Amino acid sequence: MNPLTAPIRSCPVGVARSIIVAALLAASVCSVSQEKQKAAYTGGTEEEIKQLISMYAKAADEADPTLASRIWCDSSEDSLINPVGRWHGLEQIMGFYRHDMGEMYSVRDLEISEVSVQVYSDAAWAEFNWKFSAKRRKDGSSVSFRGMETQIYRKNHERWCLVHVHYSTLPAEKKAGTE
Repeated sequence: MNPLTAPIRSCPVGVARSIIVAALLAASVCSVSQEKQKAAYTGGTEEEIKQLISMYAKAADEADPTLASRIWCDSSEDSLINPVGRWHGLEQIMGFYRHDMGEMYSVRDLEISEVSVQVYSDAAWAEFNWKFSAKRRKDGSSVSFRGMETQIYRKNHERWCLVHVHYSTLPAEKKAGTE
């Protein structure tokens, strides 16, 4: 006789079924409760990440290294990669905001769309599309680029911060009838 099932076999059938049903009900309630807690936690975290992405766009629009520094983790591991170059550490990345954004363009507008956020404990990543429009400081000419971006976040001392950005521009759209 199995020692685990012996007590159930010695109970009347109705009592045994009641015990099994109660156990299954308790397990399902616990499972649903954990899923709701996870959804609530993840939902809040997704919103936090989306707010950081909005701050990121504002920092680019304003070429503001002070605002940008509030988003990044301030670690030697921080990195930014794009078609123009690669920057490591907060000092180099802030140089990107000052020089590559601020000195190159007089007006900037970074529009972000189709944001997707994935969260795993103390790490998260976001993917989105973007459109960047600007005026060149040297001659006032307008430029516009579209692209895709991936951002990696980590939880650092109870706050989310950006540790890596990698973006690419999409090929220019061809006009009808051109090759």
